[in-house]
Formats: sequence, structure tokens, C-alpha cells
Amino acid sequence: MSGPVRILLTVVGLVLVAGLAAALVVYPLLEQAEADQEAINQRRAELIKLQRVVRRINNLKEEIQRLEEALAFFEDRLPAEREIDVILREVWLIADAKSLSPRRIQTDRPENRPRYNTQPITMTLEGNFGRFYEFLIGLERMPRITKVRQMQITKLPTQEGVVEVDLLMDIFCEK
Repeated sequence: MSGPVRILLTVVGLVLVAGLAAALVVYPLLEQAEADQEAINQRRAELIKLQRVVRRINNLKEEIQRLEEALAFFEDRLPAEREIDVILREVWLIADAKSLSPRRIQTDRPENRPRYNTQPITMTLEGNFGRFYEFLIGLERMPRITKVRQMQITKLPTQEGVVEVDLLMDIFCEK
């Protein structure tokens, strides 16, 4: 074999060995690297989702804590059922302080709810409209939770500014 043929065969052999090495070693390694990179990207995406979930869970824990505090606040404002007479006396005193004449105060049967009861109270008051408005503000400022469910105001023809009010209110109390 002559020199140029030997060189040509050597070059062809080296190219074949390089091609075989690339086909058998380099390309599989590149494909494996791509698959590994894709798996890394998927895991990063899952990690980001998990971090968002953890943040939501922490936010939910804070929200639950805040709602439990609010619930405790309102439960503290719910009197026991045995305190209804005290609250009625407070309502009567507020009406008296505002120079309203209570004509009738009547309690109805308590209404049961899942976590609390309500005690409906029907009242008839008579007096100056401005004083009645102050009475409503006094009810609102009571330390206990009350709700005016229904109200009917009738102007009395005998005096200017004097009204008769039929009022249905609820006092919320714990069981």
C-alpha cells in the first residue's frame, strides 16, 4: 500500500471511529442530558406550584386565626340566656333616659339557631322623634348584639313631633 492510500484509509477509519463514537456515545448522552433537563424543568414547575400551595396554606392559617378571633369577639358579646332580664332593663333605661314612654314590652319565644339563640322583643314606645332616634343609637351602642327586625313609626296627631313606634328587635344570646 502506498502512502496516500494508507493516509486515506487512516482518515476514513478515523472518521468511521468518530462517527461510531458519536452515534454510540455522544448522541445518547446528549439525549439523556435533554431528558434530564426536561425532568429538572418539570420538577421546578412542581416546586413553584408547591410553594404557591404552601403560601396559600399559610394565608389560610392566618385567615382561620383571624376568623376565630372575630368569632370569639362576637361570642363575648352574646349574653347568656339568663341575662335577658338585665338586657331588657338596659333597654328600658335607655328609653327612659331619652324621655320615651314605653307602652308595652313583650318577649316572645326564643328562636334556636345552631350556635346561638335569639330572643325576640316587641316594644311600643311613645315620644319625641328626635329622642327616639337617640334611643336607636343607644341600642346600637349597647355592648350586646341586638338587631331591629321590624319598625313601624306612626305620627300622633295630638302633638307635633311626637310618634308612636312599634318595634320588633332581637337580642342574640349564646345557648
